[in-house]
Amino acid sequence: MLLDILTFLANLFLMRLLVNLFSEIFREASGGDRPAKFAVTLFYLGMLVLPSVAAALKRWPLHERMKARGEREAAGGWLPFGCVFIPFVYLAVNMWVTLGVTLSLMDAVPGSAFGETEGVALLLLGVVFNVFQTVLVFRYFSPPKHEPKSAFLRGPRAEFLGDVCVFVNMILFQVVLNYQAAVFPLFHEGRFVDRFIPLLVFALLMYLTGRIFFLVEDLRRPRTLLTILLANSVVIVRTLLLPAHAPGSPTP
Repeated sequence: MLLDILTFLANLFLMRLLVNLFSEIFREASGGDRPAKFAVTLFYLGMLVLPSVAAALKRWPLHERMKARGEREAAGGWLPFGCVFIPFVYLAVNMWVTLGVTLSLMDAVPGSAFGETEGVALLLLGVVFNVFQTVLVFRYFSPPKHEPKSAFLRGPRAEFLGDVCVFVNMILFQVVLNYQAAVFPLFHEGRFVDRFIPLLVFALLMYLTGRIFFLVEDLRRPRTLLTILLANSVVIVRTLLLPAHAPGSPTP
């Protein structure tokens, strides 16, 4: 619930500033600015790497805590909803983000100087790492067979650091979500229901890529769905009320 509330507050007070900042960095990277290229690469690598790090740090404490509560382990571990289809959805969302970030870097400015070599390299890196990351993240839901050799991984500091990784990754994903929601015509044209449903699905899929780490413990609580909707309410309402515009430009 804390993650949902913090994400809601970030969307309400901070996200426009972050989206405008990173939109400007994207433009500078497309123009060939090397520090901007480096910043965008770090941004993208954060989206790729942080979930994997969080899964490794949080796995042992999660399962120890659930055992202490007397939770019975299913045959396949605590896979969310008991559905093997979810990893494919998770992989598809991350593949879409990989493609979207790469195209944004290459096409943010007409005559982009970002370069096809860097763009293709990022795309290939993302495709390969997304598969690895999906395996590692969903391995998080299966109880470890052996105790970690590292005392750090068995302690509370590892889980706290994992939670920090989840939150930072969530902010990065929210930047991409808010940018796409602002510029994608589908969310701004046509009847209300034709805009609302795709936007809601898109926002929830983007959000659940990070929120999934906590679903295993609070999925059965009725308030979980409400706080998830609260976290995404700002971007949904803002997108439906405002016409499409490029971040960084004056709002019409």
